[in-house]
Amino acid sequence: KADGPARQGELGLDLGSKRLGSKGIEFHGVGFSWPDGTLVLRPFEHALEPGDRLGIVGPNGAGKSTLLDMVAGRLTPTEGKIDIGRTVKVGYYDQLGRDLDLSKRVRDAVAGDKGAPSLEDLQLMKRFWFDGDAQFAPIGTLSGGERRRLQLMLTLIEQPNVLLLDEPTNDLDLDTLRALEDYLDDWPGIVVVVSHDRAFIDRTVEEILSLDGEGGASLMVGGVDAWLKMRSARPASSRNMPAQRTGAQKTAPQAPQHEVAKIKKKRTPSTLNRLIANNEKDQEKRNKRRTDLEDSIAKAGGDHEKLAALSLSLAEVQADLDRLENEWLEYTTELED
Repeated sequence: KADGPARQGELGLDLGSKRLGSKGIEFHGVGFSWPDGTLVLRPFEHALEPGDRLGIVGPNGAGKSTLLDMVAGRLTPTEGKIDIGRTVKVGYYDQLGRDLDLSKRVRDAVAGDKGAPSLEDLQLMKRFWFDGDAQFAPIGTLSGGERRRLQLMLTLIEQPNVLLLDEPTNDLDLDTLRALEDYLDDWPGIVVVVSHDRAFIDRTVEEILSLDGEGGASLMVGGVDAWLKMRSARPASSRNMPAQRTGAQKTAPQAPQHEVAKIKKKRTPSTLNRLIANNEKDQEKRNKRRTDLEDSIAKAGGDHEKLAALSLSLAEVQADLDRLENEWLEYTTELED
């Protein structure tokens, strides 16, 4: 989670949203598999109604981002259908972020087709600390964190009434995160959050949808605490089991005994925080690799030889992600204890 010094003043994200009717988003027997036969989600039923706050948890590769992509229309369910209400307007803040024209100024990106920012736009830029000279800065000169803040601002400025947040805490500074949490407290629309940040999920959601990594999806009573206890109680072999595949795959490598002993040894909070930060960076790299492989599989068509090779690479990346996920759970649990 990005950190930084606190700024002076209030952010105040009272941006509003388009009116959401009585019907939100309904999942009717929704399931998903990749073209090579890799199972991601078995058919399940669920309904998101106005005011719902849903957190999606599960091991890496369980289908959390895939589920958000289906809601956003980027992917189509391979089974069942998603029924979206007529008044629904989706805003999606994901891990990759919307494309930014690095040659444009912040002011121009906010104005869009209007040509010049409206008064509301200028007020919004001020709330996001893009006022004064900062609004005239070329996007290419912004830091990574500033670009992510701009991407969040551009998502909220569209006034969605269904907000999808995929790992929002990865690159935003603490001030922006606090303001986003406060904004969501009174926001009337639907919020769906995927995050490894337990504090953010605890603060922003009311229900937990647990994906088990084997295609199953179920609502969890007791929130993140109940999910973590459930995962801790499951055998390691079951926690690491990837989704069913039809192609060749490799099993997740087992950690040597001296490594297991090392994990269980008591460590200082600073050491654990460093291990968690490094782990999350490794997960980010492998998630990007997995996304690239999934895109390649989707475009491979009927080339079975290519599909087999891509599936094998995907299985290797997934095994790494499963291992990193389990390490992350070990570190965070030890830090809390």
